Amino acid sequence: MSTRPTVPAEAAAELPAERREALARAVADPGFTPGRADLRDVVELLAGDDELAVHVERALLRAGAAAGPALLRRLPTAVPPLRPRLVRVLGRLPADPAIDNFLKTCLDDHDPKTRRNAIGALGKRGGPGVAAALLARAREETSLPHLRSLVEALGKAGDADALTWLDGLVADDPELQRLTARARLMLARSLGRGEVGSSIDLDAVAPAPRPLVLACRPGLELLLVDALGPTFAPRMQGPGRVAATLRGPLRELLAVRLWTEVGLPLQPLSRGTDLPVAIAELLTSPDARLTFNTYTKGQPRYRLAWARGGPRRALVWQVAAAAAERWPELVNDPRETTWEVVVDDGDPLRAELRPRRWGATSPSDGEDTSTLEFADPRFAYRSGDVPAASHPTIAAALARLAEVRADDVVWDPFVGSGLELCERGLLGPCAALLGTDLDSRALAVAATNLRNAGLTATLTEADATTHRAAGVTLVITNPPMGRRVHRGDVGPLLTAFVANAAAVLAPGGRLAWISPLPRTTDPAAQAAGLVLRRSLTLDMGGFTGQLQRWDKPLRPARSRGRA
Repeated sequence: MSTRPTVPAEAAAELPAERREALARAVADPGFTPGRADLRDVVELLAGDDELAVHVERALLRAGAAAGPALLRRLPTAVPPLRPRLVRVLGRLPADPAIDNFLKTCLDDHDPKTRRNAIGALGKRGGPGVAAALLARAREETSLPHLRSLVEALGKAGDADALTWLDGLVADDPELQRLTARARLMLARSLGRGEVGSSIDLDAVAPAPRPLVLACRPGLELLLVDALGPTFAPRMQGPGRVAATLRGPLRELLAVRLWTEVGLPLQPLSRGTDLPVAIAELLTSPDARLTFNTYTKGQPRYRLAWARGGPRRALVWQVAAAAAERWPELVNDPRETTWEVVVDDGDPLRAELRPRRWGATSPSDGEDTSTLEFADPRFAYRSGDVPAASHPTIAAALARLAEVRADDVVWDPFVGSGLELCERGLLGPCAALLGTDLDSRALAVAATNLRNAGLTATLTEADATTHRAAGVTLVITNPPMGRRVHRGDVGPLLTAFVANAAAVLAPGGRLAWISPLPRTTDPAAQAAGLVLRRSLTLDMGGFTGQLQRWDKPLRPARSRGRA
């Protein structure tokens, strides 16, 4: 252990009382970020009382990497309570070799709290040489609290040598035993990520028909049932949920574009008295093993979620440890997961296995796989977005409600990111795709998305209430709702748009759209001569809209006096 001498607190430069008070008031303001001229003095405030130190730490973290040099300069002569606080803040700054090297020297520090903060910081930061430094300290550690911290850090930032050491660690302390088991589990999964790939097998077929539960936006259930067709024997189960039966491969579901989640429910089990053990039994049951093994390429990796909400970290680790004992090949991995297991911990226990890594794309060398984890191959064209853009399943619902006619000239007056045009073009043939918007940036995003989808469209900067596109047979759009763009009362905008759309549409044409104000827009549509064919109340996430299909009659309606 280092015997590095320390400088007494009085040796540090004292701040004038007026300067100290002014800075103390400043750091308490969440909007204050210390500049370079203030950093040295702000660092000194870390030695103050606990409440002030919390404000100072937050202010230094707002300064980010710029705070690093001031903290590093102060650390060699700092004494507690300043010394461990300096280390804690350094550990939360962005990656920096100078900081990492200094934290490694603090593993042998004379102050116990400084050592503990350095251990925790290095475990979270990782980086070159960190695993070796932590392991070297752990092999010599005699303090039980510090050994616990080292074991926990090695679980996050260790290597193969650390796993070997953890496997051989003998401990009488129950807490150290628990931390060791958890660290071994974490390290084994992180070391296995590069060795054993994992993705959903879209072409596998189970030996017997498999029950499914598909989630969708509440209000789209009937459209989803219709889209699934008799092959899946769909039936409404509740708001936003449709039950179905899978007889072929999962790939067949990719042709259905209205669902947001696919769940493969497991046969329920009794909860019993030991909840972690019961959940582990459900995860490793014959039904679960058959599902995991059938639809997974490589090693099945999962993460737990809770149908009744809330994080339950302690329970997750207990379940993961119990499941690993029963089935070591099943790996709990919340970062690079293949399956999300949604558990309803009522009695009986229920769970759904939800595919995550669909396997439609594979990361290139060095690519961040976190963005691929939830990649949905149905909407791979979507590389750009704009504020208040449609969710692609809502755009797909609009296209389905509008129906496909090969001679359609399709116009989206509020084209945004172009998802409605993409979904209509992908659903079936049409004569032309037209899009307008007042935002040139939105038009650029729409052009990219349409190109990614393999579609050609004519995009124009124009006003939806006055633009007169020629030969339009279908208007399809998700207009501004008055929340993120065109804030305030959108009634006048929408009624003006409806009147213009009715005038633009050829006889026999259709308007498929979402109205946030049906009491305002319905009379306007009727006055313009449109006839409502279908209307569904749709959950838009915090408010409702009406998903509507209006038709323009082939012949204008005759007045009652002449009928």
